[in-house]
Amino acid sequence: MKIIKLVCILFYDMAKKKILLYLGGRYTAIERTYQYFQDILEDYQIDKYENVEIFDENTFFEYDTTIFFSQEGDLSHSQEINLLEFISSGKGFIGLHGASASFKAHPKYFEMLGGKFIGHKKIGSFNIKIIDKNHPITKDFADFSFDDEPYRHDFSMGGRIHILAEADYNDKEDPNLEPIIWVKNFGQGKVFFCALGHRTRSLKSVIFRTIIKRAAKWVLRDLN
Repeated sequence: MKIIKLVCILFYDMAKKKILLYLGGRYTAIERTYQYFQDILEDYQIDKYENVEIFDENTFFEYDTTIFFSQEGDLSHSQEINLLEFISSGKGFIGLHGASASFKAHPKYFEMLGGKFIGHKKIGSFNIKIIDKNHPITKDFADFSFDDEPYRHDFSMGGRIHILAEADYNDKEDPNLEPIIWVKNFGQGKVFFCALGHRTRSLKSVIFRTIIKRAAKWVLRDLN
């Protein structure tokens, strides 16, 4: 019985879809962040990398999707081509917070993502309005408030995005609502971005964890 149970466990682990988690930047507590993601996405195999050299490796294409939780970085020409090919082939991409502030010298990366970070004011609490309550990621979500960096983006390079939620930053100088959660297509791949998550402790938030779980299932086509 023990042997059968062990074989079943091994088969289950092998059957798990694989997610590459790219972590980089001075604001991220790497090991603690990795533990949070392992807990949030317990139904998947999560492997973390802190170096873009992984995108030169053939093993990169064995992953089912990738999550970028980063603040900076630079890609070589071949790494950029591989990453974009990976996504457009149908594998997909999940970007969180600083993913829109990473790889600033790579316009094709932002074409894929749909928006490029251009700045933020001081951290504070703001209200988030759910725009699409029928999308699988935000289905039946109520509006909520969150304490984070009020990101602003340039949307001129990424083509059409489908906005799931917008933020009201209570900014008298710039009162416009800001798209803060969106999705788009890139080739055959699904792309998701959420601007929340400056602090590692954001990963304790029930709403943020739910967003990440649903985003992973949506990108991986485990959620209709």
